[in-house]
Order: sequence, then C-alpha cells, then structure tokens
Amino acid sequence: MRFLTIKLFRDIKNNWSQFFSVFLMAFLCVLVFMGLQGAWGGLEKSLNTFISKNDLADGWVITTGLTKNSVEEIKNLSGITEVTTKFRVSVKNQAQKGSSLSLDSYSDKNISKFSIAAGKGLKKGKTDQVLLNKEYAEANQYKIGDTLTVENDLGKQTKLIICGLIQAPEKIYYTGTQEFIAPNYKKYGYGFVAEETMKQGISYLGVPNIVEFKGRAKDYRKDIEEILGESYVSYFNQTTLNDVANALERVGQIKNLSYLFSFLFILLAILAMYTTIRRLIETQTKEIAVLKALGFSNVRVGLHYASFGLIIGSFGALLGAAAAPLISWFVLSTQKEMFSIPKWYVSYNYSALLLVGLVIIISTLSAYSASRQARSALPAEFLSGGNAKKVHHILLEKIPGWNKISFGNRWALRDVTLNRVRFLMGIVGVAGGMMLLLAGFGMPESINTLVDKAYTEDFTYDRRIYTPDYQALKEQADIGQWVQLSSAHFQPDDGYNRLLMVISDGEFVNMQTEDNQAIKADGIYITKGFAQRAKIKTGDRLSVQPSLERKKYTFIVAGIITSETNQGAYIKQSLWEQKGGSFAPTTLLVNKETKLSSISGLNTITEVIKLADQKKNAYDFVASLMSIFMMIIGFAILLVVVILYNLGSLNFVERMRDFATLRVLGFKKNQLRRITMYENVVTTFIGWLIGMPLGFWFLDQYVKTFSTIHLEYTSHIGLLNLTLASLVVWLCSLSTTFFVGRRIKKIDMVSALKGVE
Repeated sequence: MRFLTIKLFRDIKNNWSQFFSVFLMAFLCVLVFMGLQGAWGGLEKSLNTFISKNDLADGWVITTGLTKNSVEEIKNLSGITEVTTKFRVSVKNQAQKGSSLSLDSYSDKNISKFSIAAGKGLKKGKTDQVLLNKEYAEANQYKIGDTLTVENDLGKQTKLIICGLIQAPEKIYYTGTQEFIAPNYKKYGYGFVAEETMKQGISYLGVPNIVEFKGRAKDYRKDIEEILGESYVSYFNQTTLNDVANALERVGQIKNLSYLFSFLFILLAILAMYTTIRRLIETQTKEIAVLKALGFSNVRVGLHYASFGLIIGSFGALLGAAAAPLISWFVLSTQKEMFSIPKWYVSYNYSALLLVGLVIIISTLSAYSASRQARSALPAEFLSGGNAKKVHHILLEKIPGWNKISFGNRWALRDVTLNRVRFLMGIVGVAGGMMLLLAGFGMPESINTLVDKAYTEDFTYDRRIYTPDYQALKEQADIGQWVQLSSAHFQPDDGYNRLLMVISDGEFVNMQTEDNQAIKADGIYITKGFAQRAKIKTGDRLSVQPSLERKKYTFIVAGIITSETNQGAYIKQSLWEQKGGSFAPTTLLVNKETKLSSISGLNTITEVIKLADQKKNAYDFVASLMSIFMMIIGFAILLVVVILYNLGSLNFVERMRDFATLRVLGFKKNQLRRITMYENVVTTFIGWLIGMPLGFWFLDQYVKTFSTIHLEYTSHIGLLNLTLASLVVWLCSLSTTFFVGRRIKKIDMVSALKGVE
C-alpha cells in the first residue's frame, strides 16, 4: 500500500499538466454551479427577509376612489384576512426638472411597512415631513433635513422636509412608469407622508384610492372588479406588480440559468475528465503490467488509478466550492443597482453539496473506468508489445472507388471506423462546445436586439407627451399620434390584466405581425407573448373590458404582433369608436421637429419622455446582466479549449504506435500531419453541424428563462456572433493538429512499436 501511495504522488507530480485538466474541470463545474446558485439563493433570501420583515401585502387595488361599502365587501371575500386603504398622489419635484414623486399616505394601519436606511420616521402632528426613498435621494444628492418643494396636479406647491430615507418592499424594482423597463432613480422616486400632510399640506381632498390586503386563498381579480365597477382601475398581486414581480422573477431567471447552463457544462466536463484520465492510463500500460506482475490484483490496481480522480477531483471540487462565494457576490453586485434591498446575502442549499459529491464521484469513476482495459489484459501482453488492436476489414472498403482514395485518407477513415468511441467523443465535444458558445454569444445579442427593435423599429417617435388636453387638440392636423393606454380584462386571458392600446393613425407605432403586416382597422392585434400564454390565435374572438368601464367589447383577432414589450393588445381608434368605445387618450407621440410651443391649446403637460432616454434605460438593464453573460462566455471558451485539447492529446496517445508504423513505412511527418488534419476536420465538421441546431435550441431555452408576463424575449444570433462561436470551436479543434505534429517529431520508434513508452 505504501508503494502504491508513493507511486500515486510521484505520478501526480510527473504528470501535473494532465492532472491540471481534471482539477480545472472539477473546479469549474463546482465554481459555476455554486456561484450562480449562491447568487439566486442569496437574492431569494435577501428578498424573503426584506418582504417578511416588513410584512408585504399580498395584493393591491388601484381605484378612482373607495367607498366604505366597497371596502367592507372586499374584507368579506373568502380568504382575505386584512384590508387597509391609503391615499396616493403623484407630484413634481420643482428642484429637479422632469422629476416626479409618488407619495403614499402612511399610518400604523398600513399593512406594508418599510425599512429606515437613515434618519427617523414621521412624527405625529408634523404635516411638513416626508420619508424619501434612499435611491432617489442618493441619485439627486439629498440628505436628511433638506427641503423638497413639490407641486400637485392643480399647481399647488408644498414644502416638505426630508426626515428619513427608506426602502419599501412594495417598491423593490421601482421604475416610476411602465415606459421604462429599469429603475431610473434620477427621475422617479417615491415617499411616504402622514395622512394629515396629504390632506392639509398637499391638499389632496379625494377619498382613498389604494387598497392593500392580506390573503392568498385565490385570485381576487374578478371579484374585486365586480365590487368596484367603474371605479376599478387595476389589480395586482406579488406576481403581477412590476415593482415586486421583477425582483421575484429575477430569482427564477438566475436559478434557471444556473441549472440549464450547468447541466451542459457538467456533461462536457465529465467528457474532459474522462479523456484526461484515459490519456494518463494509456501512457502507463507498462507500469500497470509491472504492478500486476508483482502480484497486485485487478481491484487493487483499479483502486490505485481511481485514487487519481479522487484526489484531484476532490481538490478541484473543494477549491471550487471555496471560491464560489466570489462568483456569487460578483453576480449579486451586478443586481444591486436594479433592486432596492437593505441587506444582501449569499445562500446555498443542499444541491451544492450534492454537486460537490457528484463531481468527486465522477472523477473517481472516470479514472477507474479508463483503466479497465489495461487492467483486464495479461502483463505479458503489454510488456511484449502485444497490446496492438485487432484489425479487420470495414464496410467502407466494399464501396466502389475505395482504392482511388489516397492511402493516408483511407487510413484515417479506417481509424475512425475502428475507434468509434473516440470519434464519437470528439463529435460530442465539438457539438457541446458550439451549444455553449452559441448560448453565450447569443443571449446578450438577443436582449440587445429586443432593445434596438423596440426603440428603433416598433416605435419611432422622439418624445412621449402626457397631457389631458386631447379634446382641445384633436382637431389639429398632423400634431402627432395619439395613444390611449388602459388596463383591461381580456377573455380568454392568461390570468392577468393586460394593456389595451388604442392608437390613432400615425407613423410612430410600427409593430408588424408575424406575416409582416401593419396594424389595420380590421380587428384587434395582440402581442406574441400574450397570445402564447393565453393560447389565442388569429381568427379567434376576443372580449375586452377596459378599466373604468362595465361594458365589454368583442373583436376578431386580426394578427399576432411580434413586439417584445408592452404585452397586451393594439387596436385602431376608428374601429374602437365604431364599436362604441370612448377615445380619450393622454399620450401624444411627436417627432423631433415638433415644438411644444407651436401646439395651440396645449396648456397642461404632466410629463415628457424622450425615446432616447427609454433606450438608454433599457441598455442600463442589459448592462446589469452583461457581466453575467461575459462570465459565462469566458467559462465556455475555457471549457471548449480544455475539452478539445484533451481529445486531441488522447488521439495522439492512442495512435502513437500507428504513427510510428507509418513513419517506418516511409511516410513523412508532413504526411502524418495531413492524415491527422483530415480526421480532425471530419470530426469537427460533423460536431459543428450537429452543434448548430442544438445550439439554436439551447439558446432559445436559455432566452426563455428571462421572459416575463411583461417582456417576451426572442432568441437571436447574427452572422458575426455565429462566426465568432464557430471560429473558436474550429480554431480550438484544429490547433490540436499543430500540437500533435510537434509530438510526432518526438516519437521514440523503438518503444512505440513495442507498444510502450
């Protein structure tokens, strides 16, 4: 046993470059999986801790105004345990042009609480205080004690003193408006004021317009719509409220990413570990024969070589586990600008331990399995050079014209046919590498394509103007394109209220259907994501009930729009009014040349949003994920390099006797390199062909993990990234020919022809 132990560590020392491949694969397997798992587990724990600590409500209802009777009816719904109401108003920050705040009333009765990041809470009796969200304050350089001057819709200005900075669980991913897909803390913030401040300071004289409740017995959307009637605006729960749902969905996105990517990563790493161990065993057949001649049993010899995988695999896996928190914190750091969470954690579950154990077991079994053939043979066979492979005719030799093929190419084809396992491993390695790289390069391109399409093709306006002055402006020709947006209950639907967008004639809304048709006044058009989730197809009848109305409208679905944003339905103004619908839009789309001062009657503008700002905001969202994608691309390239290098080295070791034989027969080194190149090209080409469609499928599954009820991502990879992925695979694969060519020069003819080194 001591002899084998000494031999074990001596072999590890002398073959450290080969063992480094096993170590690297074990290390990367655990590092990637645990790094991503710690990130999504940590984000999930951070969210759950924040939500639980602050008692986040289960549902919210936005109305135009509540009555005591309607509140009582909501309280009496089965499963609802607690109901509270509050006031919400939107005000402008006079010190920051274009900046607005959403202010909620706050009292001890509120269900959802908040965390105070700095300062103190609201003092009773004080009607000039505001609790401001931490991110907005930091973006605009506000501190405790500063004064905000805000203006309501009626033009009344109020001065509020910042008494504290807060973070609220119902505003974890606060974008301020549905027109932005990522937080814009410089422009949009939120805060809480006392009910007395809302009434006396801000002069909000209306009734409560927000309901929040506790209860998860069922989806209360339909019941609440019936209770509130025309005062109903929209209904949300934790899975549909953007400010919460986007954070919860990100957990699932990173989780799916970790499992999807790691599954393929681990499969390829297994191949790399197996080929590395097998390559070592192939060079140690003489030593195995000596061990058996000395009386060591097959089991003892097998356990000896299994210990190679056990030691190196364990070292790599454990070191990967130790380094995983660095990856986890890195991934989480890319999300901190997106989500407002007081405290962040890294968290792992039992699957991380299972993976560490699995990698160690795989390394051990790979080593044991790779030594099987050498252990099963008699010592004399190896010591005498009798381990030559049996040669027999192959089916290809019966094909007419076989003899017209050059001898070198015939030899390569025979070798491929007789060594099918090695040939198959090469194909799998190349195909798997293509899958990883297509997904790695394709994912960021897919998201960037969505942004470019949405803000370059689908919408071509320069500014979105929000104004209630439609009646005063509608007679003016060529002023722009009007859009009426409202929440609506569709039937059939997918369980969520969707956006209904009624558009006038114009040139700024340019979505196309799946068959490249523009939106016409011949029916209603629904977005692809909504259609897929609700199982709606062209020609179906679709019922629509907008918020603030009791009436239902029925339309024929005229087309499925390939828009990724604003999942819902589009309809032309003329058809909407023909069916009896009221058109009272508050959104006006204008081009760059339109000057607001030239529009007669435009007295009130509540907000102006530039398309360029929307596009930049979307790219900020992409940037929050880009570091993760680049990390995955880096790991994928490293894995492909190691796998294909190992396969090339194994190819050389297994064929060293054949190379020596051909050299003795008069073949020159350049001819041997050409033979190797021929086989390598065939293997790479087949693997590349198989890997292309599999890579597109894998990319499609990868992209789908990021789709939500609000955004529908579509996989896309252009010629440039397709070429880059292919070049990486081809260069890594064909470069092995160069290394084999160098090693051919160093072959010891005598030992090679004896079957030993």
